[in-house]
Amino acid sequence: MTSPLPFLDNLLAQHALSGAVALAFEQRLFDFLTRQADATQVANHFGWQPEPVEHWLRLLWSGELLQRRGVEYHTPQTAQPYLCHSGTHYIGDAWHYRQQLLQQFARKLPDLLKRSTPGWQDPLEIETAWADAAMSQIAQEQRALSGATACAIASTLADFQRPARLLDMGGGPGLITLALAERFPQLSGVVLDLPKTATVAQQNIERAGLGGRFSACSQLAESELVDIIWCSSLLYFVEDRQAMLQQLYRRLKPGGLLISAHAEVPADPVEARQVLPFFTPLMMRGYTVTQQGVLSGELQQAGFIIEAIQRMQPFPMSPLDVHLARKARI
Repeated sequence: MTSPLPFLDNLLAQHALSGAVALAFEQRLFDFLTRQADATQVANHFGWQPEPVEHWLRLLWSGELLQRRGVEYHTPQTAQPYLCHSGTHYIGDAWHYRQQLLQQFARKLPDLLKRSTPGWQDPLEIETAWADAAMSQIAQEQRALSGATACAIASTLADFQRPARLLDMGGGPGLITLALAERFPQLSGVVLDLPKTATVAQQNIERAGLGGRFSACSQLAESELVDIIWCSSLLYFVEDRQAMLQQLYRRLKPGGLLISAHAEVPADPVEARQVLPFFTPLMMRGYTVTQQGVLSGELQQAGFIIEAIQRMQPFPMSPLDVHLARKARI
């Protein structure tokens, strides 16, 4: 029997590392260390003491968030876009938001276990919170990783190599769409989300100068059909998932492609450990994350032909399974 101690000890270590990273983001340490500095220089800048600052810097170095040369530390150039507040892919606010949610979940777990799981909650009831998230942490996550992953997936598909109309279903701030639009100039389409969130997406579209090719809205005409649907991290929040999949099927032109990117819970505990810490709080709020393989069957039940399943693709928080599902050509 494998000892559980390494796993348990690693959990303890993560508390110290998490706290160190949170403070580094809060104080904008990574911005300060774009130029090399030793512990005394860092301490003088923040008004702290050199000796404990050295321990803090070394802890961050152990997580490879800082590099060290002699007694001096600096933020790696390759990490600066993600760690520095002015970086093009800054992720600090989103990371801190997720950290707070998970800490809150851990504190509330004893009480949660005494309550029945609540019923499905209509996202419209928390629409303002969704819109706020679209402007902050979701935007940072899409900019930092989701957009690049979407482009990597799309670059292998013939559907994106010709003029096509895209529907980004539940697209939030629309930055995945904008990444695809930049990569594939023959693409046009629409971001669909709740009204306030769609307003955020429309602002991002206009800011990017893509108003002639893309728009954002909260409703589509029944007659409007598209060539490609991108649907990521949406189905957890749908009350009737099968009805939604049937709706997506109807929305596609014959031969159209659905790209579904969602977490499923793997049967292997090592893989499941990459998913469950992030999605168990969601499930305890009454939303649904399927067991691996369930979504594939539901897509087929809705009429889709599964062309490929790309397992454990890189997305924020945890890897997602990407289903490439085709509507039959008539």
